[in-house]
Amino acid sequence: MSRHDSRPGRLMDGRFRAVLFVAIVIGAFIEVSMPHRRYGPLVDVFALAAVGVVGAAAVLGSESAATPAREQGRERDWDRDRFAPESGAGTTAPICRYATGPAVPQPQPQPPRPRPFLRERPTDLSVPRFGDGARAQGYPWLLPERTVQNGIAADEATVGAFTLRAASVIGPGHRCGRPAEPRQDSYRIGRSPDSRHAIVAVADGLSSAAWSDAGATTASSQAVTLLREQIATVGFDGLDVKELYGRIAESIAAHAAGRGVGTSHMATVLITAVLAEPDANGVAKAWISWLGDSSAWTLDPHDALWRFSAGEAKDRAAAVVSNEVAGRLPDTPQLARDHYVTLAPGTALALVTDGIGDAWADPAGNINEYFANAWRAPVPATRFTADVGFDAPQCLDDRTAVVLWNGDRS
Repeated sequence: MSRHDSRPGRLMDGRFRAVLFVAIVIGAFIEVSMPHRRYGPLVDVFALAAVGVVGAAAVLGSESAATPAREQGRERDWDRDRFAPESGAGTTAPICRYATGPAVPQPQPQPPRPRPFLRERPTDLSVPRFGDGARAQGYPWLLPERTVQNGIAADEATVGAFTLRAASVIGPGHRCGRPAEPRQDSYRIGRSPDSRHAIVAVADGLSSAAWSDAGATTASSQAVTLLREQIATVGFDGLDVKELYGRIAESIAAHAAGRGVGTSHMATVLITAVLAEPDANGVAKAWISWLGDSSAWTLDPHDALWRFSAGEAKDRAAAVVSNEVAGRLPDTPQLARDHYVTLAPGTALALVTDGIGDAWADPAGNINEYFANAWRAPVPATRFTADVGFDAPQCLDDRTAVVLWNGDRS
């Protein structure tokens, strides 16, 4: 039976109580007004007391009858809050109130739940968070429409005297968009056959290019392959940046032709490094080449910050920092540059995309200082990956880092 079916019964019960109350009051006044032979005052007291008792019973009965109505009102309010659309939707959700069985206890009102497209940050205990973080960090990860590379990649390795950690994590701006975009960063690591040289390549596809993830993957893969060839043919001191970037550009252009798209659709920037084994004093020499705004940084074991070493530096004094790059592959390989740096024992070299480099270069935050402390020595690959996935305001781009530590890290 529906809970609505008991309403007429409650109504009749209320009327009966009212009639009974009126009858008793009238009888009491008649009783009081009539003369009594004996015990007149005592009879009057009992009559008035009876009126008080019946009146109190009527009031309590009315209050108990009103309680289910208030409970039903609370249930309706709870249902409305639970099933109503999000604020600002401007519509009211219909509520079906029919019941086919006995009334059951209703759940108590619960605090409002998070919006359905937001989740509580599942990585707050693992990734470092700076300031208030980025709102997009808490959005669900979505998949792009086409088959693409994984959203996360990570490695750890030892090459001769060098300890290596690498990770690439898709940024909130790409994984949470509608539609979602692929991770446009890519890295490759390698070594010479005798492990006397470590080879690293980090590429960052341009967001304006529809197939930049494919361009970045081609660039990083070809860079390591071609650098192995150069080491074998001309040696570490004969590495040729013009030949390297020219041949990488040819590979990307051929890939674009195979997909039937223009070369601008696969635009990417690239930075590479080759580290030679340390000398007798533990000092290592590194050759770095770059085209675009990915960058190389060094960390002295006793320094408090990562120091910019190579790459296309951005003007941090400008009111708005531009993400426009001066050169890119495969269109302008001739703009690639290179130089050699030395790494003292215990010094680390990091190759990063601008998703990390921009955060390190920002003097307003403490992100650089955190990473200088966190990566002063090698950490497990899982910890390294979590760090690369850091949460900070306005940091929405993909982020990739490959770090090599030279020998002694005390």
